[in-house]
Amino acid sequence: MDVPSDYARHLPTLAEYAALPCDDPRRAGLRSTLILAFLPVVQHLARRYGDDAAREDLTQAGVIGLIHAIDHWDPGAARGDALGYVVPCVRGEILRHLRDRTWSVRVARPVKELVVAVDKATGPLTQRLGRAPRPSELAERLDVDVGRVIEAIGVRAERRSASLDAAIEPGDPPLAERLGDTDPGMDDVEMRGSVWPMLATLPERERRIVLLRFFGNKTQSEIGEMVALSQMHVSRLLARALATLRRGLSP
Repeated sequence: MDVPSDYARHLPTLAEYAALPCDDPRRAGLRSTLILAFLPVVQHLARRYGDDAAREDLTQAGVIGLIHAIDHWDPGAARGDALGYVVPCVRGEILRHLRDRTWSVRVARPVKELVVAVDKATGPLTQRLGRAPRPSELAERLDVDVGRVIEAIGVRAERRSASLDAAIEPGDPPLAERLGDTDPGMDDVEMRGSVWPMLATLPERERRIVLLRFFGNKTQSEIGEMVALSQMHVSRLLARALATLRRGLSP
């Protein structure tokens, strides 16, 4: 005779929830109570099927399955403990999430399903054997060709792409810091190619002032000393030269 689990005490609440009309205001409170009551089941299954990085997503997927189980609970069709219905609903939603939502690359659905089956079989086999199961042992457990199991294991290793914040080797800088970036100087290539022919059309003195100011990084006072002009005169010639260049570069 099966011994009821601790969750059997929630059967009356499930029955009460199922009996209420959809528009009954009490349904929302009972639903929240039942979700919190069965949440440890979801968390347990999420730990079983995922690592720390994936646990939050798997828990969210499992809660969707739990809500589905609560909303479709049928006291008349229930047999024994509530877990017999809740666990398959939660587990099915978690496995569906693993199959459809956790792949960085496009993989055929049969391969995804085999990867999920390998994940599911690895835990029990590891406990029974006291070590990680070999591909041949997984193939025997799943009744598939060992070559398909080896393919699934390889695909599983590539399920998630590496983070750009991760280092390739311990002590190395993150990958993102080793990737090339757009050279800001490339934006100036076309402009520079257009400016040089325009510079050649300027009077020699104005052309020299422009070159000294923008390519020689000289101040207007320093330019005035070099070309024997006052700073104010240099300023007027520079403004006139720049106006000429702008007109020539305008579309």
